[in-house]
Amino acid sequence: MKKFMLTAAGLASVGLAGTAMAASVDFEVNGPGGTMSDVYATAMAAGTVDIVADFTNSGGWTWAGDLLIAFVDSNGNAVEFGGYDQSFGYDSVGDFSSGWDSSSSGSYSATIDLSGSGLADIASVQFMDGYSQGASTDRWVGTITGADVPAPGAVALLGLAGLAGRRRRR
Repeated sequence: MKKFMLTAAGLASVGLAGTAMAASVDFEVNGPGGTMSDVYATAMAAGTVDIVADFTNSGGWTWAGDLLIAFVDSNGNAVEFGGYDQSFGYDSVGDFSSGWDSSSSGSYSATIDLSGSGLADIASVQFMDGYSQGASTDRWVGTITGADVPAPGAVALLGLAGLAGRRRRR
């Protein structure tokens, strides 16, 4: 019975160390075009992130997909996604699907795959109205959700707990 309990403790610690919690960043972007919103600090894994945004267009030519997002890692490397004719100056890793090519106000969602971007993690996120002629009434409000980057100390402790749980007693 002791052997089973000790092995179970080791497996539980490995399971916890591999579990990624959800991290999210709430954002609000207002026009006019080229206006950058605040930079949000976070700690996400550089895998896939989900975005949900409510877009408001009060009569301009802006589309929901004109939203420009930059992802910056803890080493200072950055990539951008979306936008139209504005840029943060980073390499582009893609654009929103054609469903975002609409000037209609409404709720929009997408999954962005950053796994091949070369980013070590996501340390901060920047946002901009990526259409230079965007109106001052353009607005996006939403959330980006990804996986937490576990703290190295927590992973090490969980790993040690697993090793200690597997230690043989005499």
